Amino acid sequence: MTAQPTGRTALVLGSGGARGWCHIGVLRGIDALGLRPDMLIGCSMGALVGAAWAAGRLDALEDFARSLTRSRVLRMLDLRPGSGGLIGGGGISHLLGSLGLSGSFSDLSLPFTAVAADLNLGQEIWLQRGDLAPAIRASAAMPGILAPQWLEGRWLIDGAVVNPVPVSVARAMGAVSVVAVNPTTRVLRPTSHPLPPEGEAATAPAPSRFARLIPLRSDKLPRAAPPAPGYLSLVAQALDIMSERIRRSRLAGDPPDLLIGARLQDLSALDFHRAAEAIDEGHRIAELHRDVLREWLRPSASTTAEKPPPKAPPSAAP
Repeated sequence: MTAQPTGRTALVLGSGGARGWCHIGVLRGIDALGLRPDMLIGCSMGALVGAAWAAGRLDALEDFARSLTRSRVLRMLDLRPGSGGLIGGGGISHLLGSLGLSGSFSDLSLPFTAVAADLNLGQEIWLQRGDLAPAIRASAAMPGILAPQWLEGRWLIDGAVVNPVPVSVARAMGAVSVVAVNPTTRVLRPTSHPLPPEGEAATAPAPSRFARLIPLRSDKLPRAAPPAPGYLSLVAQALDIMSERIRRSRLAGDPPDLLIGARLQDLSALDFHRAAEAIDEGHRIAELHRDVLREWLRPSASTTAEKPPPKAPPSAAP
């Protein structure tokens, strides 16, 4: 039987680009169970979806996500190549305002932390006060795609480059039980021309002497290289590789009590128009883990008493 939490509970929503839409489905499942953590920590898309949930704006965000098409995503792009990314921040800020996320951290229904990274120092930054919109935008500023955010005297970028699933932040803030959601489980895909299984080449029959004298043309012709990936695909896949390595390392040192992983390897981090698939996957994994969620996110005494969270430092080195 799973041990029941006896202290503060935390929900951690990890990064993942468009795969992060799955958080909407997970949060719907948590709402259906009548659960509420004592604190909420989000990184990148986890920060966007988590803030919408804590602000009571999850319906608006889901309606927006489900309305996206490939052409609508392209029309929304605020292309500014000289801004430090392909996309400037004006369109994102306008979107956050239209979704009702232009308020303050103090307006939220529970303590919330958005994780970003200091571009110059490489430190992870915990955003917990002030205006909500620039904090969300900073946490989701994907390098090479979305321009960095100037906030509190520093340039901030996507928190995924330092702590993609920031369980360590929840522990530092005093959480005793931590549930984490990872939207990017098994995102690295095999190459189009994989190597043969180990030992296969050694056991393959050797060609006969006659075959060696008459080489087959098909074996001698060079194989044409597939088309090179486009810029956006290249950046998205490179970030997937980097984030996956960092994620494994960080979670090995700071494992959550429950880690829920989505199976969305067929979605690119930039497939924002495929929100319905990701949300459905979120519903599925929330239902799959419903009994364990009841154990680890059971409301604790601190929720009822509305105690403030322990003060956390403004930044922490990974």
